[in-house]
Amino acid sequence: MEEIIFNDCIVKIDKKKTIELFKDLPKVSEKAHCGCEDCQLFANQILHASPQVLDYFKQLGVDPTKEAEVWRAIPNKDGFDTYNADYHFIGAIQGTDDLDWIQVEEASFGFANYNSDLPSPMIPSTFSQPIVELAVRITMPHMEM
Repeated sequence: MEEIIFNDCIVKIDKKKTIELFKDLPKVSEKAHCGCEDCQLFANQILHASPQVLDYFKQLGVDPTKEAEVWRAIPNKDGFDTYNADYHFIGAIQGTDDLDWIQVEEASFGFANYNSDLPSPMIPSTFSQPIVELAVRITMPHMEM
């Protein structure tokens, strides 16, 4: 596993395995995942996020258009949409169970170890422990579909 330091904590990431798992998952905009209007808008808008935000996802092996539980928390306020999204990747935070929000341009990222032996409907069944939950809050310009 690759090690990255966030907020003075080591986060171990199995980027290769995460990328492989994401490859076969549907986009949030597809009916096989959800396909609701919020998910369709998000999948389109996230591709236009700043390069820094997209690079942040990339270093974790996470495809920002897939796997997430997405909801538009603040729709089209002053021409912007604010979303909350939860993702997962294969890895573990060392020395603590969660990390406070990390601001990257227009997004905030939070991390928490998934410490349950029980399956979660939010996590694809193909994912195996150790798993980190990635919470994202992002504000992007509103786009029409």
